[in-house]
Amino acid sequence: MRGPYRRCAFIFVGLIVAAALDQFPRQSLAQNQSGDEHSYLRIVIGDRALTNLAQNEEHQKGGWLAIEPVLVKSTRPTPGVGGSTDIPKGWRLLSEEMKSGHHGPGTLSFGVGDDGGLEPLLAAQKNSTIIPSADLDLFLDNDKTRTRIGKYLIKRIRIVAVEDVPASACSMYYVTIRFQSIESRAL
Repeated sequence: MRGPYRRCAFIFVGLIVAAALDQFPRQSLAQNQSGDEHSYLRIVIGDRALTNLAQNEEHQKGGWLAIEPVLVKSTRPTPGVGGSTDIPKGWRLLSEEMKSGHHGPGTLSFGVGDDGGLEPLLAAQKNSTIIPSADLDLFLDNDKTRTRIGKYLIKRIRIVAVEDVPASACSMYYVTIRFQSIESRAL
């Protein structure tokens, strides 16, 4: 009697393991269906909310810019930023900086794709326009599971530079902004 039960138990456990293994890829795809690796900035210049190709359904409406990666000019030593050589000296990922409780003035830099809607950004740079505030939904850079680091309010923004990325296959710019403060908002 023990033999048939053992065989049935073995087959049953095998089927459960096979079913579980079959489900893991589906679950990981479900967590990041869009393949989106962006953070999002909602910035209004004049009466125009800037937008580009938001892949995330939550950010497709309401005037959000898909941006990546979000770097902050660091005033303290930058010990090996996760071993990444893509980050210029003196900068660090904003996600790391915000863990320290940063709230004061600073400088941010990020990449942004342009689908023809960045004219107000260029005009704000040219005219040294002060933008009262912007919302930032910050996600962990290059995270396949879309982990939100936090929601932030950035106050008193000035566009310092909008630089073309000539090596990019599409219209891409590096944007540098200065701000007076950045504070965490409730998720």
